[in-house]
Amino acid sequence: MSKADRWNERYAGKELIWSAGPNALFAEAAAQLHSGAALDVACGEGRNALWLAEQGWQVTAMDFSSVAIDKARKIAGHRGLQVHWQLADITSCSLPAEGFDLAAIIYLHTDPASRQIWLPKVLDAVKPGGTFIYIGHDPQNISHGVGGPQDPRFLPSTGEITALMTQFEVIAAEMRQRPVASDPGHGAPGEGNALDTYVRGVRRATHS
Repeated sequence: MSKADRWNERYAGKELIWSAGPNALFAEAAAQLHSGAALDVACGEGRNALWLAEQGWQVTAMDFSSVAIDKARKIAGHRGLQVHWQLADITSCSLPAEGFDLAAIIYLHTDPASRQIWLPKVLDAVKPGGTFIYIGHDPQNISHGVGGPQDPRFLPSTGEITALMTQFEVIAAEMRQRPVASDPGHGAPGEGNALDTYVRGVRRATHS
């Protein structure tokens, strides 16, 4: 069974795998920005993309799970929101260079070889003056947190991410605690805190 098939099976198993609302840390960071063109990579059921659309962003949201995209599209229809949903694998699809004012990667965990493909690609898709946001399980989450992948290869450090952000001013690169009680899909309520890696940067303006 392919990775996409496994995720299709998981998304088909219940009404919502993740919470209906956006990731709280992402919403806090994005709320400080002026709306524009946004990219949500590995969007799942669309919780962050839908929130962005509600804030006035023009959103492109992609995932390789057809079940997740279908669910996200239906939710958007019920809420009267316009989002460009794209069934695509970020490791093999193309992105417009400097095409987005905001690019977000929220809990996309892959092997290092795949990460070396999609991370530079997403960074290149941010416009000068635009913002990049990464949120994922931190490597320390395996021993000190709740949920998430248990293979450290799938959990990049802040250092690995920021090393590729040579065209960016790094605004934040840190570990954050997240109570799982308010974040379905990442552990059972009452289990404690998950530890997340949080990176945010602004792409420097180009000079002719």
